[in-house]
Amino acid sequence: MGSKLSYRWGSLRPVGELWLFDDDGSLIDFSTGYAFELKVGLIGSAALLTKTTGITGAAGAGTEPTGTPNITLTWAGTETQIGASTDSATYAWMLTATISSLPRRFVGTFEKLPIMT
Repeated sequence: MGSKLSYRWGSLRPVGELWLFDDDGSLIDFSTGYAFELKVGLIGSAALLTKTTGITGAAGAGTEPTGTPNITLTWAGTETQIGASTDSATYAWMLTATISSLPRRFVGTFEKLPIMT
């Protein structure tokens, strides 16, 4: 199960918030022991963005938009400067959460919105 993340080109706010669920429908507790990697790009192609820092796992609660997310993404520097600043594009995001050498992968949509130049 995935979510949509939308950002203006180069924006560092808002933080990304994800509610990721297990196969049984329960919110996954990512609060301890996980290493994370987020990739953004086109499925089947090399990633345009690979992020391994600024990803925080939590126990989470409830559901979007009023609950507490179990994954928070904090952007830095030029991370969201994908492609040209005046182009709109829709990419996929894939989050890999690894614990005890066992990866779990989640996917969703990453919408890049243009800025005015």
